[in-house]
Amino acid sequence: MIDSKIMCYTIPGKITKINGKKAIVEYFGEEREILNEFSDIKEGDFVYAQGGYLINKVPEEEALESLKFWKENFKTLKELDKNLAVTGFAKPSDKLIPILKKIQNKKEVSKKELLALLETKDKQDQEIILKTANQIRQQIHSNASCVHGIIEFSNYCRNNCYYCGIRKDAPVERYRLSPDEIIEIGKKAAHKYNFKALVLQSGEDLWYTEEKLSYIIQELRKENLLLFVSLGIRPKETYQKLFAAGARGVLMRFETANQKIFDSMRPQTDFETRIQLIKDLQKIGYIVATGFLVGLPNETNEDIVDNILLTKELQPEMFSFGPLIPSQDTPLKDEPPVKKETMLKIIALTRFAEPDANILVTTALETLDEDAKKEGLMAGANSLMINVTPDAIRNKYHIYDNRAQNDKDIQKNIDQTIKLMQSLGRAPSDIGLK
Repeated sequence: MIDSKIMCYTIPGKITKINGKKAIVEYFGEEREILNEFSDIKEGDFVYAQGGYLINKVPEEEALESLKFWKENFKTLKELDKNLAVTGFAKPSDKLIPILKKIQNKKEVSKKELLALLETKDKQDQEIILKTANQIRQQIHSNASCVHGIIEFSNYCRNNCYYCGIRKDAPVERYRLSPDEIIEIGKKAAHKYNFKALVLQSGEDLWYTEEKLSYIIQELRKENLLLFVSLGIRPKETYQKLFAAGARGVLMRFETANQKIFDSMRPQTDFETRIQLIKDLQKIGYIVATGFLVGLPNETNEDIVDNILLTKELQPEMFSFGPLIPSQDTPLKDEPPVKKETMLKIIALTRFAEPDANILVTTALETLDEDAKKEGLMAGANSLMINVTPDAIRNKYHIYDNRAQNDKDIQKNIDQTIKLMQSLGRAPSDIGLK
């Protein structure tokens, strides 16, 4: 099994060219362009990169040791991934053939065609849809699968969203981590668990001022981490200050493309404000992850396809969507759960709509079924998150019932994820080695 101490969720590369704030990094003979914000990097240096950003310089001895390991193992993993992506195809039904041919010829799929795929009931056709999506993922991303950690640092929220277990009126035990506690958890994630990218997530908790958030980000950036924030609606100026402090990614879903459903599920929040902020974040320079929630009341299959297409229109670096899981003490506590098969088809359809997308397997999907993480990766997804929030408070971030990873030891969860990736031939990189 791959040692988690060696597998630090990215592979070192060598700088071959620098042109202003852009640099070319070579990985096993293939070159990739990244953004370089360091003044002391020179050609010939070894570096780690995540999300298209140079994260830090790596001592040559450390880099060569890691590359020696990967040179011996990467080819084996790559071949396994390729073989898994091309085996076991059955004959599709006549109605599926023209759509699949269009997808394989890299032509844009229409809304009508996506809807037809989503509404496919035939089990064999459903399996073909998932396998085709995985094949496209492999052709574009090879065996690259990025792995990020997430710290949930506060469950206070000013909003009263009907679907959320930490909504303002929910009778849950509240907690807030201090800035220094968050920093210590982040340092542990970087040094003990070897993460190179972390998401800092909370409810919309204004106790964390610009100054507090900037301090947290500045301190954690010193640990050579790519930092995402998931804080909800804040002024554009706040996000500009957090970018200046060192944050480089934002996770912010629009939740649904259907404005009537949005208004009914998110009282006293505004759809257009959310969409505009997502666009503003991209202009600031953030790596943006966005998407939607599946299974809200009155949602139709057409709404689901519209959700996929709106995400595509926003052109995020990562697609994030998950199923509604009913939570106690919320207005939606009696809603039926979304079927795993539906979520897997949505992953596949997203891959068809945006072939080069990074698609996240969410914890909510994992919650539906213990095999859902593996099945999501085999349906076209290529990104994972591991919860590194301390055990003592993880259960208090109760956004829905029976959440996956809540009862898992962090190291055990990491080891199981590495074992899963190894079994599928995936490698820890979001660069897309080929």
